[in-house]
Amino acid sequence: MDAEHLEAYLAEELDARGRSQVEHALRNDSELRQRFLDQIQIDSALRALMGDEVDGADELSFEESIMARLRSEGADGYHGFAKSVLTEIVEERDGIIPLRWPDLVKAGIISAAASIALMFALQGIIFSEAENPDFRKSPAISAPAFVARLENTTNLTWAASSEGRIREDGWLNNGLLEIESGKARIAFNSGATALVEGPASLSIESNNRVFLQKGRITAEVPPAASGFTVNTPRLNVVDIGTRFGVKVSANGDSELHVMQGMVEASRTSGNAVATLVREGLALRADARTRSELSPVPYAGDEFTMQVGSTSIPVPALRYSFDEAVGAVIEDTGSERLYDIPLVASGELGNSPRRAAGKNGAGLVLQPGASLEAPLSKDFRLESAFTIGFWVKIPPRLGDEKDQVLMNYGREETGWNVSCHQSGTRGSRGAVRVAYGNGFVVGTTDIADGNWHHVAFRFIGGKDAGIDSHLHLFVDGNLETFSDFSAEQVSAGRAGILQLGHPGASGLEGWIDEITVFREAIPTASVHELSKE
Repeated sequence: MDAEHLEAYLAEELDARGRSQVEHALRNDSELRQRFLDQIQIDSALRALMGDEVDGADELSFEESIMARLRSEGADGYHGFAKSVLTEIVEERDGIIPLRWPDLVKAGIISAAASIALMFALQGIIFSEAENPDFRKSPAISAPAFVARLENTTNLTWAASSEGRIREDGWLNNGLLEIESGKARIAFNSGATALVEGPASLSIESNNRVFLQKGRITAEVPPAASGFTVNTPRLNVVDIGTRFGVKVSANGDSELHVMQGMVEASRTSGNAVATLVREGLALRADARTRSELSPVPYAGDEFTMQVGSTSIPVPALRYSFDEAVGAVIEDTGSERLYDIPLVASGELGNSPRRAAGKNGAGLVLQPGASLEAPLSKDFRLESAFTIGFWVKIPPRLGDEKDQVLMNYGREETGWNVSCHQSGTRGSRGAVRVAYGNGFVVGTTDIADGNWHHVAFRFIGGKDAGIDSHLHLFVDGNLETFSDFSAEQVSAGRAGILQLGHPGASGLEGWIDEITVFREAIPTASVHELSKE
């Protein structure tokens, strides 16, 4: 989304559809939210600097007067520095606290271009999920609502304000969490893991970002989650390496210690020039916003990730397709919990065609061919599950219908996974997961003739929706939705697992290594599946 749409939104120049599109983008894109807040703060800062000079001034004279004022403050010739000086001047002169996304509900800076009513409407978008049980039913702003999961704790005591924000299975949505004492290990959807030590106050902002108001956090970041960000009142920390720690005192002063790899650090305001901090080094950001970040003695041994361990999930079903011949595909899971075979039908006849797969042999499917496994009553549509598989689709995209990869449940009432062929909605070649009239479409083109690992994770629960409770991964990376439609998932038996489709819209390609879990497995486990 470009700057013109944000400006039009602030100026209340968009129709209802346009406002909904901007609000949906703000709800799902942390970078866009930051740009939006920057625009509000800069606009307010400009008007605080110029006062009544703004009103009635033409655009050129207003711009010239602003630049003249900035040059008088030593900000000539450098746009980035001008921006930081501009906001810092206003903060120092008027005591304005820098505006951040978690602080919107308390924000005192209101852009002249955005009315108070507009600001309250935006606050409602962010916080109504906790207050309004029907929030996720709105297609205009719906998105995956659970961005992290509480994995393990030690002597943990939540503040009363946080107790209702954590599901029984540990899933967490965006919002403020306060820990009175103890430790909490949190796994983000991106794959990053953070250990938070109380007393602490933090806001989980997205799948890969957290705002730490106070307390101590240790982050461990695998390559797939590179870019994991910890913001504090004084400091912005962006991962480039693998492990670092941040601690924030009650007054907001912040320290960064890098135990492994490298991170990029910058002040939240003022002298915001980024600094690369390498393994074994540490620095501090205090209230002196114009000064550089200060080196401090390294104390990486104060930060730890030792709070229990994550159990390794066991698949309920696994099909490797390594059998040489035959119409029956055996369940090859190590535990063989259910031992349900896949049986070929339709065009496959009595001997499904094998070929080189991602690992060992794989299965070749053509339109009209399918395999089915009758599932026991333990497999339910509304319960948490994860399904992963490897697939290779030739790059023959056109205007034809989507290619059906599999169904989990009956076609009319269950989950359907396909490759989005037409590109009329969402991204061409992307994975489309549907339930009833609801669906989500990813962004990665998997119809390019290469092997891709696809996994989708449904966390289940009461009033769960496909758009809010489903996470889609391609090659171990969490997908952004290019299109979606909300639908609440109803209770019922899955009944069958079907690969391909008996009709003309079936998969034309290769499939291998299918795993079915009766739980929403951790992102780290999804990453492991994508490496096999």
